[in-house]
Amino acid sequence: MAGTAEGRLKQLAARSGLSVEDYQARLDSGERWCFACCTFHRITAFHIDRSRNDGVARICREAKNRKSRARHVPVPPEKRKPMGPPPEPPRGGDVKQARQRINVLVRTGHLPHPNTLPCSDCGHGYTPDERRHEYDHYLGYAAEHHYDVQAVCTICHRKRGDERGETGQIRGYRGRFTAH
Repeated sequence: MAGTAEGRLKQLAARSGLSVEDYQARLDSGERWCFACCTFHRITAFHIDRSRNDGVARICREAKNRKSRARHVPVPPEKRKPMGPPPEPPRGGDVKQARQRINVLVRTGHLPHPNTLPCSDCGHGYTPDERRHEYDHYLGYAAEHHYDVQAVCTICHRKRGDERGETGQIRGYRGRFTAH
């Protein structure tokens, strides 16, 4: 009789400590027995398992999460691999690469956004309705100076570029850009 659906129902009812009628009433009311917690839960507390006859997993989500958390072994920070591909080696005079490296530092929070800093030249503090602030590669775009930047307002940035003899558009890289 254990190989039939009725026999299986009797086994499950005995395991939960209920009579077959009480066990069936719990199933009909939308509850399922969790084999890990050994308690009844609403059917919504279980994952879907299409391989089972009733389409519901045997253990509830919370018990499965507890089990997974207990098995997890964290990797110490010194043994973690860096995220993403390794950075390309710096190319001297590559304006686009130098700017992208600074943009990544700002995006990942390793460098404050230039709008949060006052202008290095005129001391102008950023306000949303006025000019914005940018980082200037004040030592040039040589490979060793890709990370040497100062926050300046757009007016001071333009003046610095004119003094250095830079031509072309700084944003967009459409024109010819001569770096000294």
